[in-house]
Formats: sequence, C-alpha cells, structure tokens
Amino acid sequence: MAALTDAQYARAMRANVDGVVFGVRELAARLMPNGGSIVATASLAGLTATPNDPIYALTKHAVVGFVRSVAPQLAARGIRINALCPGFTDTPIVAGELRDVLDVPLMGPAFVAGAALQALGDEETGRAWVVQPNRILPFRFPNVPGPR
Repeated sequence: MAALTDAQYARAMRANVDGVVFGVRELAARLMPNGGSIVATASLAGLTATPNDPIYALTKHAVVGFVRSVAPQLAARGIRINALCPGFTDTPIVAGELRDVLDVPLMGPAFVAGAALQALGDEETGRAWVVQPNRILPFRFPNVPGPR
C-alpha cells in the first residue's frame, strides 16, 4: 500500500468504478426509456478479501455495493441490474507469473460471456452472480438485508 501512487489509485477507480457508474447512468437515463437489463462487471474479488490487490478488491466491492443499492431505483423504471463476479479467466490481464501459481483452472472467455447472458436474463435485480469453472449461481448474502 505504501507504494501506491495517487495516479494508480485514481486510474483503478476511474476504470472499475466510474466506468460502471457513468455507464449505468447513460443507459438508465438515455438508452433504456422502456426498461431493460444491465450486467455490471465485478469480480469474485468483490465478494471476498483479496490481500494481494486490495485496491482492485475495493473497486469490485464498490461495484457489487452499487448494483445492490441502485437496483430498487432502476426497478422503478423497469430496469434490472445485476453484477457478474467471475473468477480467473483466460485473458491477457492474467499475468504469466500468476498463471504459474494459480491452483484453479482458468475459465474461457466464452464461459464467462454465457454467464453474463444468464445474468442479463435474470428476472431478479440487484444480485451478484458468482462465476467459477462449471459454476454459475447468484451469491447469497446470508443475514444481510437486501436481495438474496
């Protein structure tokens, strides 16, 4: 944390939080006057502690919290919103050195895209969808108010 620069922090927030907030605002305000469905990209890091990258975890927790919190407002306009929380996916963002130490298989991008379509078609709103190899399901927030 001590090595984190203001620029690195701001970049992560802009990409992972501002991108979602401004994107949802644009969709809800201008592009979905008749309702619809939005899937915001979070991560499993938004549902658990991620000691190796706390700023990434912060941004993804923010996305999950935003989705759960904005869902009732959007539902009043006929818009559903859910968060997609995939684990490690076989994309260039997963560095070579990380690939060597992962003890879980990487998912293919097509599998994650299929999970996004499943979340997009969800009749519920405000949910966080866990996406792991051969597993796609809504996350349960036991004993916590809000969507389950």
